Amino acid sequence: MSELQLNDLQRDALREVGNIGAGHSATALSTLLDTRINLTAPHVEIIKFRDLSSKLHYDNSTVAVLHMYVHGPAPSRIVVMFDRQQASEFVDAFIKRLIGNIHMFDSIKDSTLMELGNIIAGSYLTAIIDLTGVPLTLSVPTLAYGTLDSALPQLMKIVPDQDVFLIENSFLDKDKEINGQFLLIPESGSIAPLLAVFGVD
Repeated sequence: MSELQLNDLQRDALREVGNIGAGHSATALSTLLDTRINLTAPHVEIIKFRDLSSKLHYDNSTVAVLHMYVHGPAPSRIVVMFDRQQASEFVDAFIKRLIGNIHMFDSIKDSTLMELGNIIAGSYLTAIIDLTGVPLTLSVPTLAYGTLDSALPQLMKIVPDQDVFLIENSFLDKDKEINGQFLLIPESGSIAPLLAVFGVD
């Protein structure tokens, strides 16, 4: 299957989703963490699912992967990914800032990470809704740990030729940096139906 070819209007629309979604994420995290969140400019592109591992260079490192369904006229899946160690340190710093140095069960860390991932996913989805006017809703996230190639199959069926809308971001507060990836995967196996709702197909 050939790579999806985008025209300039489509690329601009996707970049706008990336920029607005990243801005919403930074604002929401700043409010939640009660600190300024600095944000790198998001890198936005479309790749094939089969190329994801080589593109992200996680190799054999352990990642935290959150998966959510998008329901509505443009049904899709959203995946938010972090390096597990980096994400764990970020969550530790966040919880300690709120309640001090106490022993934290893994279940609390997992719940906190899912909430952070949900905020990020919701921020990008809000950007899509704002730009398109299409009503979309987000499911409750599910979480898996492992290498990228082992964690993703736990959460969703892998279709190698699916087009994936990829946004890479780095968030930095005064204590920790966390690098994250946001994936939007249309259920159709092609991102073209999603682009159509932007009116730029």
